[in-house]
Amino acid sequence: MMSGVKWRVSLLFVLITLSIFFSLLANSDRFMEVRGNETYPQTGSGVSSEDLILNLTNRLEAGNHETRLSAAAELGKFRGLAANGLIERIESNLSSSEKVNSYMLLALLETGDDRAENIFSESFVEKNLKNATTGNAVEEEAQSGAAGEILQAMEAKDKTMRRNLATSLDRDYKDETNALETALKAEEQNSSVYDSVALSEFGPDEPGSETEKLLKALKSDSGNIRVAALMALGERKEVAAIDPITGILVRDYPPVQSSAVFALGEIGDEGAVDILLERMKDGENPTIRSNAAIALGKIGKETTVPNLIDRLRDNSIVVRSSAALSLGKIGNEAAVEPLIEVLNSGKLSGGRAKDSLNSNEDLRKSAVLALGGIGSPEATETLTGILNDKEEMLSVRMAAVSALGGIGDPQAVQTLKSVFDNKSIDVNLRKQAFFALSQTRNQEVAGLLVAKLGDTEFGASARGALKNMEGVAVDPLIENLKTTDKKTKDETALLLIEIGDPKAIKPLILAYQ
Repeated sequence: MMSGVKWRVSLLFVLITLSIFFSLLANSDRFMEVRGNETYPQTGSGVSSEDLILNLTNRLEAGNHETRLSAAAELGKFRGLAANGLIERIESNLSSSEKVNSYMLLALLETGDDRAENIFSESFVEKNLKNATTGNAVEEEAQSGAAGEILQAMEAKDKTMRRNLATSLDRDYKDETNALETALKAEEQNSSVYDSVALSEFGPDEPGSETEKLLKALKSDSGNIRVAALMALGERKEVAAIDPITGILVRDYPPVQSSAVFALGEIGDEGAVDILLERMKDGENPTIRSNAAIALGKIGKETTVPNLIDRLRDNSIVVRSSAALSLGKIGNEAAVEPLIEVLNSGKLSGGRAKDSLNSNEDLRKSAVLALGGIGSPEATETLTGILNDKEEMLSVRMAAVSALGGIGDPQAVQTLKSVFDNKSIDVNLRKQAFFALSQTRNQEVAGLLVAKLGDTEFGASARGALKNMEGVAVDPLIENLKTTDKKTKDETALLLIEIGDPKAIKPLILAYQ
């Protein structure tokens, strides 16, 4: 009896074992299949591995950041099968951008392919050569912090001037200026539209080059033609136009004078400084005085600093604000004390200020950014006081954060850290402090930013800030490759790839072996 029970149990065990075996066999597309020396996941649903690899590679091109990270990790599972295609694309420069190429390199890293180290070495050398060639242009284009905000504020004043000019022309010339108004109101300035309006003054047989015709158009009886010619010559940075434009500043009416001042600033030649100084000091129209101050800031001649400081006491707020921005753009420390005085005299106490004009929001923000642009530690205490003053306007406090990042001395860094760590402070101020810290290019700060890579609130800001810090961030990032969190590790590796420092290559390879 007992032996019969054992026989039945044994038979049942055999049947269960066979059932499991055949079940696994039937669903073998869920398991790893080996072909030659390569191991890669089966795809199921009749989709080939090659098709899936192509789909994932396309996600590296077209997806958002999270999608690309995920696609890189998935490609890694295909090992050599994916590595071959990735290497071909990397070596052939088939990626649509440098950014996409970085995700391709990350995906190659994920495959653990033995060729990755050589590919990384070649890519990093190429990246560094490209950066060395275009470094100055990239640096100018990517200006951030207080210096970048100064340029944005100056452009905002230019934009306001152009829009006001368009309104004036519409009032004076009605329907004759549609194309010119459109050009003046455009976000991006382009001389071609101005050219076509100004050159419409002449017939097809008019002799001379386009520049010569534009100079002739400055003498047109039509104000809108003169404005178009001035804007075109400014966009072309035509130095030969300085003398004719100077004559217009002396004799023409305000809308044309405004465009003349703008043109001289765009041309940027020191030969225009004297007439601009005269217009900034003695011009009856505050808009023209303001435009002249901005134009002088674009030219950037140090000898104009005393004149710009003097305009901090102009009877017009907009002139004071423009002068402050230009002082910040030029960056001479002689302006620090006068700018601090603007801020102190405009501080409200009991609802009143020593100088009511200096309590204006735009002026205070301009003065704060100017101090950050100059970068003198002498201003740290004043800026810290503004940042911590809860009665100060938020935009001014935000500007103070950027300015402290521009100064970057130990006291400024400590202030920014305390703002970032204080969760009771306005979240916009905390985010601004987080970004401003990266302007200090301090390795201790880089470590703080690295620690936030996995943070849901500040992770994206940390990535941007660390990339901006470049070489300063490399050592903390290499150390962070030891993290056990896969996503943070991939974020770290991607940043090291984007920075392209050769000393990160071996740590990257080791981290993904």
